[in-house]
Amino acid sequence: MRISLQKIDTIEQLEEMALLEAEVWGTSPIPTHQTLTVAKNGGIIIGAFIDGKMVGFVYSFPGYQDGETYLCSHMLGIAEPFRDQGIGYMLKMKQAQEAIKQGYRTIRWTYDPLQSRNGYLNIAKLGAICSQYIENCYGEMDDALNKHLPSDRFIVEWLLGSRYLQERGRFFSRLKWSPEKMVLDWKQNNTGDPEAIWKEEPIHHDYPFLLVPIPLQFQRLKETDHELALDWRYKTRDVFVRLFREGWAVAHILRKDGEPVLYYVCVKRNELPL
Repeated sequence: MRISLQKIDTIEQLEEMALLEAEVWGTSPIPTHQTLTVAKNGGIIIGAFIDGKMVGFVYSFPGYQDGETYLCSHMLGIAEPFRDQGIGYMLKMKQAQEAIKQGYRTIRWTYDPLQSRNGYLNIAKLGAICSQYIENCYGEMDDALNKHLPSDRFIVEWLLGSRYLQERGRFFSRLKWSPEKMVLDWKQNNTGDPEAIWKEEPIHHDYPFLLVPIPLQFQRLKETDHELALDWRYKTRDVFVRLFREGWAVAHILRKDGEPVLYYVCVKRNELPL
């Protein structure tokens, strides 16, 4: 299977992207006149193609905040038959390449922190970091992936060409899982699903890192046990808002074989080699 990546900026390509967007999210796509305007005015839109058919895309536009211009990556979608094949990673790396060409040094985007697949791509593989949490970021959403839960989001930063991206492998090479560093506990319930549990003992914030578990299969959990999914949302919200307020940042991910969770690794932001 040969995958080709290319910037897209024609009406025909953007209309094909709109069809794929509707397929992935099950809702009305962004109007083509808007995506065309973005493509012609500093935005970066990239399509992934197999045999000439678009199977994925990433959509981004210029952002500006506190005197800094950055690339705001708003949407990444992959057709269902082609997920878990590395296409999302390829799209993001191509996006970074094109962003550097256009003078961007930071890419920012949001994602649901309980979506483990997105978390692994964004934090573990790409090396983005997060120290901002937005409660119910987009309000009530009715698309197939987000309906029935508050749309809480991480805001992540991908610092292109930074010292951090060069050194993070060494920085995290000695990390090992240990129960005393968990800010939130969990157990498997009688259906085999993970259930979040508050820790009884106090957390020692002088540890070099802290661990926050999230379920591996949150999308399935939303469909099979809405109350349990909502409980994960509220408990992890409380944890991340508190940690970020205290200067911690999500910067890595750990997995343990056989467990139905993964662990976000939180470190003090001011101790990262940024």
